[in-house]
Amino acid sequence: MSQRGFGSSVFVTLLIQALLLGTTAARGCFASPPIALRPSTGSGVCGVLIDDDAAPSLGGYSPWTHAPSCHFSAAKPGKKFCTYTNSRHGARGVSILTTPESVANNVDMLNEFISAPPRDRLPYKIVEVPGKGMGVVALRRFRRYEQIMLDYATLLVDISFASEIPAQQGYRLLHLAVDQLSEPRSVLDLGQSNSMARDAVENVLRTNAFHTIVGGEPHMALYPDVSRINHACKPNAYTRFIPKSQQVSVAAAKDIEPGEEITISYITLGQTYPERKEALQLWGFNCTCNLCMSSPAQVAASDERRRQIADLRSEAIGAFQTGRSYQALRITRQVVNLLPAEELFPLYSEQYENMARVYFVLRDREKAEKYAKLSLDVLAEQGYIDRVRPELLEKMWTRFADEQAGRV
Repeated sequence: MSQRGFGSSVFVTLLIQALLLGTTAARGCFASPPIALRPSTGSGVCGVLIDDDAAPSLGGYSPWTHAPSCHFSAAKPGKKFCTYTNSRHGARGVSILTTPESVANNVDMLNEFISAPPRDRLPYKIVEVPGKGMGVVALRRFRRYEQIMLDYATLLVDISFASEIPAQQGYRLLHLAVDQLSEPRSVLDLGQSNSMARDAVENVLRTNAFHTIVGGEPHMALYPDVSRINHACKPNAYTRFIPKSQQVSVAAAKDIEPGEEITISYITLGQTYPERKEALQLWGFNCTCNLCMSSPAQVAASDERRRQIADLRSEAIGAFQTGRSYQALRITRQVVNLLPAEELFPLYSEQYENMARVYFVLRDREKAEKYAKLSLDVLAEQGYIDRVRPELLEKMWTRFADEQAGRV
């Protein structure tokens, strides 16, 4: 795997952010760390920046189990990057290589409970898959949208770190961050396929990391078990991010049988064969999934449907923006009818929301509410939100009104 997103429509991410913006509580102090997270000496002070100079003067470095090791940025005077490790977090520990400011703003992630069954009772197994290296297979049947895996970030690295710290010092901090984990091999044994990397840990990150936010800044996040899942262009699973705890949930996109390999998409769903082939060169392999290995006629038919879906989505937007609302509705319904054949389940919520938006502009509140609820129902069923709440509908109306007034 490599630095990637959901493997589904970017729309899902943007919609959920829009719906939930302002609904979560503000970050709290790490006021009462669980006993397991407390080092033997010292105590944390909420809001105080901890680095290699400040920790001794504060009497310790709680909630971290190791003293931070830091290096100044070569690009920005006074800026520091430090390794922060809590080896007691979850089963493997967690290390964050970032600035003192970013980690201070996100330290409450350690207060989040990491829920996972014992390793010997996981509903999946990491095994050797012929022609693919390591992969993940189901040990029992999973229903569509049921959770398969819940993994947490073991290593988080500020994206600007690589460009601001000299290479040798950067590699030293990277290896220190990994070595201080309770299970360093969970990182070091992951696949390495990036030809540009000059170091093993750098290669693991380039090959396997997701994008996330820590303390308001972009970071790479490494999820060891999720990283074992192989790619498919019509995957049977997808990822759902839980930003507060830096966890990723993997859920079934369709029913999965025992012994079946679990797959996710490394690239945006819905691309044609030539587009997928080009995008996957980042990982240096030619895809051999069922879709790509279908007969030429089947691949051509799939590509034609995918091009048609992309064209119709663009046409619907253009029709709506030029005031042709009923045409936009007609085109959007065509998109919905094409989605099942290509199993593009992430796009359903987008289409229903677009229909709600059109009916909102047409002042048909009843139909606008019908399709808005359908959009939210899909997100709830897929596990992106817990349930359809009245305040989420109100946020949608506010957003539609702002769009209509040109405020967004």
